[in-house]
Amino acid sequence: LIGSFGIRKPSSYGSLLGYRSVAASSRVGRMRADETAAAKEMPQPPAFGLAGRVVAGAVVSSFLFGYSICVLNSCGELIAVAFEWCGNSWQSDCIASRGSQGLVNASVYLGAALGALMSGRSWLSALGSRWQLIISDVYFAAGALICALSTGVGTLILGRFASGLGLGISAIAAPLFIAEISPRERRGVNAAMHGVFITMGILASIALGIPQSPPPSGPEEQMTGLDAWYWRCLLGLPLVLASLQAIWFLWVYPVDAPSSLVVRGKIDLARHVLYRTYGLDVDKKIDMGRKGQAALELQLKDLNEAAAAAKALPPIKVIHAMCDPFLRTAVFLGIALAAFQQLCGINGLMAYSNSLFAEAGIAPQSLTLASTAMATANVAASFFSSRMVDHWGRRKLLMMGSFSQALSMALLSVLLDKRSQAWLPAAALGPAAVVCFTVFVMNFSFGLGAVTWLYLSEIYPMEIRGPSLSACGVINWLCSFVVVFGTRFLSLTSACHIFGLICLFGFLGTWAWVVETKGCSMDDSPLTPKSRRASSPLLTPVSPNSPRGDYTKLEEDDEESSIEGDVAVACVR
Repeated sequence: LIGSFGIRKPSSYGSLLGYRSVAASSRVGRMRADETAAAKEMPQPPAFGLAGRVVAGAVVSSFLFGYSICVLNSCGELIAVAFEWCGNSWQSDCIASRGSQGLVNASVYLGAALGALMSGRSWLSALGSRWQLIISDVYFAAGALICALSTGVGTLILGRFASGLGLGISAIAAPLFIAEISPRERRGVNAAMHGVFITMGILASIALGIPQSPPPSGPEEQMTGLDAWYWRCLLGLPLVLASLQAIWFLWVYPVDAPSSLVVRGKIDLARHVLYRTYGLDVDKKIDMGRKGQAALELQLKDLNEAAAAAKALPPIKVIHAMCDPFLRTAVFLGIALAAFQQLCGINGLMAYSNSLFAEAGIAPQSLTLASTAMATANVAASFFSSRMVDHWGRRKLLMMGSFSQALSMALLSVLLDKRSQAWLPAAALGPAAVVCFTVFVMNFSFGLGAVTWLYLSEIYPMEIRGPSLSACGVINWLCSFVVVFGTRFLSLTSACHIFGLICLFGFLGTWAWVVETKGCSMDDSPLTPKSRRASSPLLTPVSPNSPRGDYTKLEEDDEESSIEGDVAVACVR
């Protein structure tokens, strides 16, 4: 009976309903052709329009990200002397001091893991990315105030943990907010600004420590003057920046992303924001004959459909998505990429670069200058990658970056080997270590730093985007805690061996599993294309009493599956 009406049995990669008439297939083909033509007529967004100004406020969180993870690099040893963690008023390096410094440094990552877990809760994710950034500002400000007024290791850990809560929330909310508010044509460039401002925060945290002197080298030296109190100013600076960002998003630009507004049912406001991001005003009457306006209306329609589909389904947990044949690849790939970004060792090397450079032979008075030079090169690499992310693509940058990181660690391992001392002067080892570290950090910014969170925000459909990004954030920060705490007890040679191998394995994993998402819609990525949603039991559940349960796939359905899959492949091409 079904065959006589020209209705095909459902393909596992078929339409959302699972079956389609021949006439319907023809209409869908025409609709896709119309959508492609409309996309070509999309108006070009201004470089610094509404979206640019909102992004300028969001990257303050990115700056606080970089600043918070490296601020103790230049003042950690002076704090150890100030609180006499080694039992005297001059010594900064001992087992007790290393343990205390490791806990204070790493506690921000434990807080960040909890903050990332909070960001996946429905009560917080329902507020939208802008309000999440404002809440993170409260935690940043509170943590900075506690650290600036700290009286010992306990209050430092408490303050750093509070800052970590803000870091965990904003590290997910900031890149997501930037990706959501940005026009599709500028999403890659704007999203790369997240990585750029992280590196600028790192540079500021190290460079602001230049006025300080090295810690005392013996009992005859005492820590006096600026060295006795300047570290409190460094730890308290986020209070000012977090307050400014909260003012920006509460009163200057209280703008939410169109996708967030659509989810809350504010369609007219979402249309207004979407048009303004392209530098257009909303006419009282929508004219679908104007191709540019029709293209924007098509975007709004896609957002509305995605939001409606998400609301029609019960909340999906990440553990359930792992068992879904349609979603599991994106979930596992995202978690692996989030873990790799930290396990490559970047935060451990940046947090203790002064100590590691000292082990390589850099003079004490030049340690902060060497770290500042490395951080400056890091910023330059981030600016370059921000221009390349939409030209070269996400996959190529990830592969080039991770492979170059592995090479730089391998080269430094060779130079540190005792057999290299026969031809390498001892005085050249320190500068060589700085160069290799700089290459490592620059390539991180070029690849993992610029691409990771942009890529993660693109591969998840709206139904699981929040919980999945939250899970990735938790894994990311727990890995960072392990790396930062453990690196304090590693020698320079062992750090190079461990992190170099991890980068090599990460490169191989990227080559095998990562697919390109450049130019694709956030709700139609190659990993989770709309054309294959019917293969997901979670996104298209079938009732046990539904006649669909009796259908089986026919051989001729393979041809339809292939045609529908070409739509997703076209994004990659």
